[in-house]
Amino acid sequence: MSEVAPNDLVRAYGLTGVVYFPRYSTSALEVRTENFLSSIGVPHDEIFTSRADVGEPEPDPIELGPLFELDEQECPEERRDWLALGYLRTALIVLDPRSGAVHAYAEGEIESHPLHRDIESFAFCMIQFRRLRDARSADTDVALLVQRFRESVTAHDSTPFQYEDSEWNLILDEIRDGIW
Repeated sequence: MSEVAPNDLVRAYGLTGVVYFPRYSTSALEVRTENFLSSIGVPHDEIFTSRADVGEPEPDPIELGPLFELDEQECPEERRDWLALGYLRTALIVLDPRSGAVHAYAEGEIESHPLHRDIESFAFCMIQFRRLRDARSADTDVALLVQRFRESVTAHDSTPFQYEDSEWNLILDEIRDGIW
C-alpha cells in the first residue's frame, strides 16, 4: 500500500503544482514507478522544478543521455535511459528506470548519489518539506521543525540523509542557518 495518495500532492502543492508523466508503451520504467508518475505525479514549484516541459515548442530531452549531450558532457552508457525528473534547487534529480531509485547530480558533478529509494519516497519527502516550509512561516522553532522533518522522512526512507553533502542535508543546514 502506498503512503502517498493521489490527492496528497495536490493538497500540498495545489492543482497547478503537480506534474503527471504520460505512460508510454515502450517505457523502460518498472511498473510501480510508471503507475506512480502517471497517477500521483511529482510536485512542481520553486524548490523542485519538473522537467516535464509539456506544451513547450521544443522541450529539453527527458532522458539523461540526450540531456548530457546538450552540454557536451559524457554520460555512462548504463545511465543514458535514466529519466531526468527535474531540479531540486541546483541538483538534477534523475530516476533509474529499472530499480526505481531516485538519484541526484549536484551542480557541476559528473557522478550522482542516491537521494531516495523510490519515487514514492521522493514525493513523501517533498510533501513533508512543504509542511515544514508552511509551519516555518508561522514563526515556530526552526530547529524543532527541522528535527521533525528529518524524523518523519527517515522513518519512511533514510536514504535522503545518508550522504553528508546530499541535497536534503544542505537544504536543512541552510534553513537552520536562517538562509531560507
